[in-house]
Amino acid sequence: MKQALRVFFLLVLLLPGIAFAGPRIERVTSASGIEAWLVREPKIPMLALQAMWRGGTASDPEGQQGRAALAADLLTEGAGDLDAEAFQSALRDGAISLDFDASRDYLSLSLRVLNDQRQRAFDLLAQALTAPRFDDEPIARVKAQAEAAARRALNNPGSMVNRRFLATAFPNHAYGRESSPTLESLPNLQRADFAAYSRAVLARKNLVIGVVGDISPDELRKLLDASFGKLPAESSLVQPPVIVPKTTAKPLIVSYDNPQSMVVFGGPGLLRDDPDYYVATVLNYVLGGGGFNSRLTEEIREKRGLVYSVGTQLHPMLSAGLFMGSLSTRNDQAGQALALVREAFARIAQEGITDQELADAKAYLTGSFPLRLTSNGAIAGMLAAMQASNLGPDYIDRYAEYIEAVRIEDIRRVAQRLFASGDLLVVVVGKPAGIDG
Repeated sequence: MKQALRVFFLLVLLLPGIAFAGPRIERVTSASGIEAWLVREPKIPMLALQAMWRGGTASDPEGQQGRAALAADLLTEGAGDLDAEAFQSALRDGAISLDFDASRDYLSLSLRVLNDQRQRAFDLLAQALTAPRFDDEPIARVKAQAEAAARRALNNPGSMVNRRFLATAFPNHAYGRESSPTLESLPNLQRADFAAYSRAVLARKNLVIGVVGDISPDELRKLLDASFGKLPAESSLVQPPVIVPKTTAKPLIVSYDNPQSMVVFGGPGLLRDDPDYYVATVLNYVLGGGGFNSRLTEEIREKRGLVYSVGTQLHPMLSAGLFMGSLSTRNDQAGQALALVREAFARIAQEGITDQELADAKAYLTGSFPLRLTSNGAIAGMLAAMQASNLGPDYIDRYAEYIEAVRIEDIRRVAQRLFASGDLLVVVVGKPAGIDG
């Protein structure tokens, strides 16, 4: 019965003409000036909070790759008077979910807690933010886990191809370096480095917060001040300079004894605040982002059976816009598959897309958007991301409007902007036939 209801819900959302009204967002500012976007949900006695600070793994100094990633893991491994075991025990006893994670551009915090444990959760959060311990035992344990992962990544084709792609696309730039610890960087990462990163990134001005739950604005204000109020005002991290991804005249081949070839391809994309971003979203769906509804899947997998998987994505980072795709195939089919990718890029740049493709893309993108908001945690994450991207509180309500405004001539113009040159960076790991490096 539950499965039937989920299917019905999905079908209703995908029907054209169904209006979707987003949740009511309240902007709450505490006495110390900390702002959070709140969606009140009194029917569920719990709270979900998502926070983001600018300054993720791209802030790692050369030779200290993985500093932010490991520091994020260690922020819940002891704080204040509680060592790692005591801190984790306190989280378990209160059924509190508290996690930190570092992406390229952001340090993120996720908190989930029932109302009767809310005060305890925010007390623990305050300690993690202002008094992380970075004790020797958890550092050694987390570094040992990171070393094992780094050794596995050395011989993982997916990791290999992505490392080489990013290093080539962003030479001498933070985006081109590893975001995870490496065997070379791990010995350089010590307690003082993790402490320095946390002091630099955890600041009030550098912070956005989304909250969903059974809580009033007045209650939230007090908790915001108690948990975030003692953070320094300013972050000392410097954002990497803006860069345009590089392309190469010939594919780069990393020879690897494997029956399959992993191929990553891409080039310059768009920043999130680019006026053409929503046009590029529709374009990407038609070209390679729409799964079985995309041209690449239809032409390369469905018609010819050449690949196990193929797809494209937009990656709007803070300092670079990247359009990126990937495929995996047998070595003997790699050249043919890559040729079809290039053909698809050239064709869409020259001809654009059809009216039916545009209508189908709009229907899917607008109809599936509400599925991103089916839990309190997902909504809290969306609220934080909206603030981080300067989208405004009306973004959820206006998303369908932005997509519906895309015209067929916009698609052709942006396709030419992105793909008309034919320039691509292509990296292959395997022993591909028919590809000259």
